[in-house]
Amino acid sequence: MRARLILFDIDGTLVDTAGAGKRAMEFAFRQVFDVDRFADGAAVAFAGRTDPAIIQSLAEAFGIEPDSLRSRREELLRVFVDALESEMRRPDPRRRVLTGVVPLLERLAAANGVHVGLLTGNLELGARVKLAAFDLNRFFPTGGFSSDDPDRREIARIARRRLAEFTGIEFGPADVTVVGDTHHDVDCARANGFRAVAVHSGWVPREQLERSAPDVLLDDLGHPGVMQALGLPG
Repeated sequence: MRARLILFDIDGTLVDTAGAGKRAMEFAFRQVFDVDRFADGAAVAFAGRTDPAIIQSLAEAFGIEPDSLRSRREELLRVFVDALESEMRRPDPRRRVLTGVVPLLERLAAANGVHVGLLTGNLELGARVKLAAFDLNRFFPTGGFSSDDPDRREIARIARRRLAEFTGIEFGPADVTVVGDTHHDVDCARANGFRAVAVHSGWVPREQLERSAPDVLLDDLGHPGVMQALGLPG
């Protein structure tokens, strides 16, 4: 069997952080920009979007000038990551690894010719903080992150290239599968000629996932046919 690459989204696909990222981002805006009217940002969508896109939308909602955002962006990101670490250390019974994730990752780690990586809208530091809370970083040597590029389609290209460099294997588009819980994950896979597997384990309505036309749509990663869905021997 030729080598295969499986790229995983994080939030809603691997884990549910019970809103830790959103709370950390709100805290960062309060601390850095003295924002106290979060109802103004209530309409800003988080699911499936990259952190830079979320930051831009929140800044616009709160009337933060572009020059002010640019000049204090690094400070904002530092405060955000620190707040996220605090959030992930705080006990929360809602926070969990999603159904089937660990057994699947262990199965993929043991499979010959199968490699896994991350393809996420999280900043790399934020992604690692989230996964560390569940001891999942051990499965993911590298990947593509929104700290590489704000566009998820480009993040997908970066993930493929970075895993190729890491493994020494040149993965063709047909050898790559993207696993995610939103239509954005399906879109970035399609844009790069990758296989798209959607999981209805996040916050996007099933009908919207169906309209995005993934190759396979699963309820979660505990599905008995998950290996076949990934294009791998069962």
